[in-house]
This record gives sequence, C-alpha cells and structure tokens, in this order.
Amino acid sequence: MNKKGFTLTELLVGLAIIGILSVTLVYIVKGTLSTSMTQLSEINDNEVYEAAKMYAIENNAFKDNDSICILVSTLVDNGYLDNNIADELKAKIVKITRNSTNKTIEEIKYVLLCN
Repeated sequence: MNKKGFTLTELLVGLAIIGILSVTLVYIVKGTLSTSMTQLSEINDNEVYEAAKMYAIENNAFKDNDSICILVSTLVDNGYLDNNIADELKAKIVKITRNSTNKTIEEIKYVLLCN
C-alpha cells in the first residue's frame, strides 16, 4: 500500500507552528510601529520648537515679556513650518519662556492655555 500525504497530527503541528510564527511577527511589527510613531512625534515636536524659537527671535515677539505663546498654525501661515505638518499639531499652542536676566530661552513646550 502506497501512503501519500500528511497525517492529521502532522497538519495540526504545522498549523500550530504557523500560528506561533504569525503571533510573533504581529508582536514585532506592532512594537516597531509604536517605536517609529514615537520617534516621528519627537521629530515633529523638535521641528515645531525650532520654528517657534526662530519666529520669536525674528519677530522680536518677546518685547517686555518673559514668555510668549504662539499657535502652530501661525508658524505654518508665516512659512516657518511646512503646510504638510499634521493637522492635530496645527491646533496646538507653543509657549516659549526666556530667562529675564540674560534673555536666553529656558523652555519651549506645548500648553493648553496661555497664561
């Protein structure tokens, strides 16, 4: 008698191996995607912060204040940022604080309200 093909046990073991490999691959891809999104967010934030700093310096925005707030959409409208920046960033407010003594910039961060 000539036996050809696989037994049920061999097929189940093969499916189990494929399932384990698939779950592992999904886990790896999800981790890589999460890391990439975090890095992209950091790059966008740094780009916005540098544009806000440049805007404040070039437009003498501080005047007599030690902190100013700038809408990211203002940076886009004035050409300090590309228009292709994420829409959720355009609605954010950047607050720049400078040292009152030596006039150097101390902190740049996103805020919900400017006080």
